Amino acid sequence: MRGRRSTISIGCAVLLATVAAAFGQQPTPTPALDRRGKPLPFGVQPYFKPDVPLGSGPHKAIMAQEEGLPEQVAYYPADLTTLGGKKLPIVVWGNGACINAGNRFRQFLTEIASHGYLVVSGGSMADKEFEVGPQENPAPRPPGAPGSGQRGGPPAQDPANPPGRVTVPVMKRAIDWALEQNASSASRFHGRLDASHVVVMGQSCGGGLAVQLAVEDSRVTGLGVWNSGAGLGSGAANTSIPLERIRGPVLIITGSESLDIAFGSGKNTFERISHVPVFYGWRDTMQHIGTYGAANGGELGQIAWQWLEWTTRSDQASAKVFVGPSCSLCKDRAWHISKKQVDKRS
Repeated sequence: MRGRRSTISIGCAVLLATVAAAFGQQPTPTPALDRRGKPLPFGVQPYFKPDVPLGSGPHKAIMAQEEGLPEQVAYYPADLTTLGGKKLPIVVWGNGACINAGNRFRQFLTEIASHGYLVVSGGSMADKEFEVGPQENPAPRPPGAPGSGQRGGPPAQDPANPPGRVTVPVMKRAIDWALEQNASSASRFHGRLDASHVVVMGQSCGGGLAVQLAVEDSRVTGLGVWNSGAGLGSGAANTSIPLERIRGPVLIITGSESLDIAFGSGKNTFERISHVPVFYGWRDTMQHIGTYGAANGGELGQIAWQWLEWTTRSDQASAKVFVGPSCSLCKDRAWHISKKQVDKRS
């Protein structure tokens, strides 16, 4: 009987392989694992080096640490000549947990950049282990643990635990750098950036930073708040931040009330904003970690670039996702949508 079962198993395996080959499918590569046994990166395989163009948009994008930008990582189309005369709006990003790793949200930010944007994320280029996902914050190694330091000298830096945090000043310096690059004849971005559209975004703690920056910096023309709200991560009470100073359209996205710790903060922030167009949506069964780590940022990656296309380029196809009672997200039963002044916007 055991021999018969083996024969049947082998026969099934051969049949499945034959069917897969017939449909042009290839076996899924064995995931490369980090030192904690987690798949690299975000469970998306295979792993691609930073200079490999990725994303579903028409301008495949890379990530890089640029000269003069030591605290951030930039994402942009690999071949800027494919843009023709189209300019790149500027998007500045704050990581969840305000974590100091600019490659943390690689899938999500590369997807945005591939649609023709310069995205600058707070945090320097960290070890690729950081690309595992927002929910996988590596815990600091305790003193004396293997790899935590060297005898007789200062502790060695753990590449999976970069020091410091992303802050509002760090994100502000990203805007400074981008505008300087646009003005410099020596820069690859010279004259290629749309300085009239500077959008700040962030997830969780980084979303709180984005709100604060949008309030403080008059150069900011749009705001994206992901699994977050006013005051989250900044140490300030929600009501202490003057949201009436925000200029330009606002997007607020959270998970469900039972699964996203930022649900209340996002809802409260929406309720306090009425002077600019604001689109607020939360999704059933979505957790605080969202879909940022999925290939191309998953569902949230699509929402992000479509909102940007509508608000920075007035793209009418993308506008249909958000505008009107029959907007795409409005008709999706998994989403719960509230809006102010959005349907008046062209």
